[in-house]
Formats: sequence, structure tokens, C-alpha cells
Amino acid sequence: MNSTMLFDDQLLTEFADTFFGYGNYRGKYWFVGMEEGGGDSFTDINQRLNVWSERGKQELEDLAMYHQRLGGGRFFDDKPKLQSTWNKLIRLYLCAQGEDVSTTRVREFQKSTLGRKEGDIALLELLPLPSPSTRHWLYAQHSELPHLATRDIYHNYYALKRATHLKQGVKHYRPKVVVFYGKGYQEWWQAIADNELHEEKELGILKGRSRFTLFIVTKHPVAMGVANNYFQEIGQAIAQHNL
Repeated sequence: MNSTMLFDDQLLTEFADTFFGYGNYRGKYWFVGMEEGGGDSFTDINQRLNVWSERGKQELEDLAMYHQRLGGGRFFDDKPKLQSTWNKLIRLYLCAQGEDVSTTRVREFQKSTLGRKEGDIALLELLPLPSPSTRHWLYAQHSELPHLATRDIYHNYYALKRATHLKQGVKHYRPKVVVFYGKGYQEWWQAIADNELHEEKELGILKGRSRFTLFIVTKHPVAMGVANNYFQEIGQAIAQHNL
């Protein structure tokens, strides 16, 4: 193993234990995914760790400020490129708020509002380390941490403790709506919601309610065949709840 290509395992551990995503826990809407995309090289992951450290090792980062430091300014410039996952989550949110979902409005929302520290949205992840897909696992090559030896070991090590943290967060912050995306992780969404989730076939979702929070499980925004309209219709349905 080339020692020049090892992560700082102490920093990597702090990141995995501490970092949960972007935005504001006090926001009305939480979007919860399996894990963040990206992280397709040692250099990319190492930069993410170092920028996170330099910016104060925050549990929730500011989406735009963090990604601009990473060189992702194309998502936040004057005519931002729409990011494939964020685009559809924004459409759901705007429809739920009764707002316009033109491409111009979605771009503006991504640039100025999504995942900001004082905003209305938290973008959160069940698992902490970025990866381009579930077929990739670079961490074993560049870390000596035993719980990163395989993706399965990593999943078993982190999923329960992070699901528990998110469940406690829901009870403490009482978001109006929690949207889990990716139906393959239903057992974890159920654990975080701590409520029964029932299928609504017409919309293609699962739904549940606690006293304070509406829980929705959707298909993943980048799953094959999932169109903008799917998320817009879910947003319109949420709007009917008068939250």
C-alpha cells in the first residue's frame, strides 16, 4: 500500500462520525438519501475531507459554500447546471409550497436556497462517505480502518448508529415533512420515522405520520424512468395536507 495515498484516518473517522449533510435541521423539510454521490477518486475524497476540516468540521454544511470550495461552482453560478438529484427534490418542495416549477425557478432555487445554513431544507444521508455508486468502494485501498475493509462491513458499522441519530433529530426538531428517497432502504427509513409507512400505489410512494411530521418514501430521483412529474405530483399531494 502506497503510504502517499492514505487518508488521514483520524480525520476520515471524524467526518464519518460527525458529518450528516447540508442545510438546516430547523428547516420544515428534510430530504434523506442513502449516501452522497461523488467520491470517485482518492483526490476528490481527500479534498472533501480537508475542506470540511478547514470550514470547522460542521455536522451540517452550507451546500453552496462547501461545493464552491470543492470546485463545484457550476451548480451555483449565474446560470447553474441542474444537479440531477437536487433538481427533482427542488421540484417536490416548490410544488408542496404552491410555487412555480419552471426550469428558471428551479435553477434559481438551487443556486440561492437549497441546503443553505439558514434555509428551510436539510439534505441528509444515512451513510457518511461519498461514493459514485454501490458498486464502488475506494476506501479499503486508502485507509487502514478495519470497518472500511468492505462496503458491507462499512454499512453494518454506520447505518444503525446514524439512523438512530436521525430518528432522535426528527423527534427533537419536528420537521414538517421528511422525504426519504430510494425505496431499497425502506427498513432504515422505517427505523428513522419510527412510524408505520403504508403504500400509496397511485402516487408510487410510502407514507406515514407522527404527531408532528409527515413521512414520505419516494423512488430515487436518478432511478431509471423517474421523471420530474413524479416528484411534482408528490409535492402537490403534500400541499393538500395544509402543513
